[in-house]
Amino acid sequence: MRTTALRRKLIYLVAMLAMLVPLFLLGQPSGGSGDSGGQLTEMRNRFNIAESDLGEISPASETMKLASLGMRGVAATLLWNKAHHYKVAHEWDRYKATLNNISLLQPHFDKVWEHQAHNLAYNVSTEFDDYRQRYEMVREGTEFLSKGVRQNRNAPRLVWYTGWFYGSKMGMSDEKVQFRKLFSDDEVLHGKLLEEGIAVDSPEARGPYFKPDNWLVGRLWLRHGYDIVDSGVKIRRQTPLNFYETGPKWRIKHSEAIEDEGVLDERAQNAWQMAAQDWQEFGQRSVPTTAAFTIKLGQLDELVRLKALRLEEFRKLTGEELPGIENQWQPNLMPYAKKAAPEDRMRAMELADEIEDIEERRVKTDGYRKQINYPYWDTLTQAEQEERTVEARRLIYEAEKANEEAELDKAIDLYEQAFAVWAEIFDDYPILTVDDSAEDLLRSIRRYSVAIDSEEMADDFPLAAFVEMMGTYEQVSSEVYEEVRKTQKERAEKRKQELAQLELERERQAAEEMEREREAMQKMKEKSEAKKAEQAAKAETNADDLQAGESMDNDADADADVDADEATSDEATADEAIKDDSDPDEPVAEENSENKDDQPVVEEVTDDAEADSDGDASDE
Repeated sequence: MRTTALRRKLIYLVAMLAMLVPLFLLGQPSGGSGDSGGQLTEMRNRFNIAESDLGEISPASETMKLASLGMRGVAATLLWNKAHHYKVAHEWDRYKATLNNISLLQPHFDKVWEHQAHNLAYNVSTEFDDYRQRYEMVREGTEFLSKGVRQNRNAPRLVWYTGWFYGSKMGMSDEKVQFRKLFSDDEVLHGKLLEEGIAVDSPEARGPYFKPDNWLVGRLWLRHGYDIVDSGVKIRRQTPLNFYETGPKWRIKHSEAIEDEGVLDERAQNAWQMAAQDWQEFGQRSVPTTAAFTIKLGQLDELVRLKALRLEEFRKLTGEELPGIENQWQPNLMPYAKKAAPEDRMRAMELADEIEDIEERRVKTDGYRKQINYPYWDTLTQAEQEERTVEARRLIYEAEKANEEAELDKAIDLYEQAFAVWAEIFDDYPILTVDDSAEDLLRSIRRYSVAIDSEEMADDFPLAAFVEMMGTYEQVSSEVYEEVRKTQKERAEKRKQELAQLELERERQAAEEMEREREAMQKMKEKSEAKKAEQAAKAETNADDLQAGESMDNDADADADVDADEATSDEATADEAIKDDSDPDEPVAEENSENKDDQPVVEEVTDDAEADSDGDASDE
């Protein structure tokens, strides 16, 4: 009996030893002298799933797995439950220690790093009141993810998630202003990032104040993930479209963030130019789809153009009009191709297949573009890099600042300048009316309404269509804005015509008034000229009369002189006669005395002649 039992034990022992031989051969590790090891080692090397291929080797992790004696799953489950208990009990030190043990047991399980990092950054951080303590927990979460990236080099999803944390949690949370400042000054974290290969000291990571920016650092993490995928690693548990769009968007978010912080100059414009460049690169990237081909989101117009060219060539070969074929989702051109001439039939069939393939790519490209609203982001980056857009944001920023400081006149003037610029921007880029900043602009309009103490806007208010759209429609879109703007434009045109009619009426009345004034002035002028002519004629008559009077005076004077001369001559003759009759001895004095007695007679004659001349002049 004892012999039988001993025999069975020996048989079992030999069988166990025999089983160890194939297990050793299968699981033999590779040696350092070129030995490839066992079958399992060769398979690990062939499929790149060896511990050294997956990531950084952790001796503590290997020890933990060995100590679990094959019950690693049970131990991990218990640790997950303990971690949840410590989180609920707010025992943070024990919670972080438990997370460390879980990561040692399951270092290559992505969800360990993702879930627990999310717990630290998003759930645990909210339990603290001070934003500095919250930042520390967010930082713990990002460092936990960085550790997971080190141990899982071929996990692009973990790299993407790390970049998402740096951008989303630090740049979009309620404490984003404080978090962004704390991150830019966190030199300890910057040093750790440099060790991870993230160049936080490069211009690609630095913001307008020459310090690392959380959005740009997150973008560097994301680009690191893109490099991993480009090297041949597949994207798992995430769509390629979402994986590739985040990096360019972080550039856009960085530009928006610095503008919100008051950077409204050429630095903001340069940031938007870089964002536009990133988005254009994203549009030219080959993105895998659910179909058997890749697409490029920025080549939709090229596909439409190429389809039109192929259709035109197809029409020439087949002689068919093909009405409405451009708008068909899956055009069936093969029946038309078979009707072509024998020498053109093969080419027509090739074109039919090519057009069908182009249309399928166009439909897929258009669908993927709509998933992420590609046209909106493309338009946004183009519009925001213009000087007038930066100027419009600067005016709004300064207007809000002046309004807060109760400088109402200055605020109103800045508001009105900004609204005029925004109206031009919305007219050129209607899609921007669905931007997040549109809500901020509407709030600025309301504050402007309070500042001017009027809820009714003027008829010529530049953003009338925008205000009507935001106040009337529940779901706002660029199409709605176009419709409202069209209606508003029609109203404005109608009002413009009414004002033009009023202006024409005023001009007509003014012209009539001017005509009446002109006629009155003409009459006054004619009357004045007639009066002047009458005065001139009268003056001329007076001048002629005066000249005639002067002539008569001259004649009278001449007659008087003649009379005087004749009188003098008569006197002289009389004197001589008297002298002849007188005594020669009579003195000469008596003669002189006689002449003196005769002189008044001549003067009287002269005076009488002048009197006669004056009398004749007065009679005339």
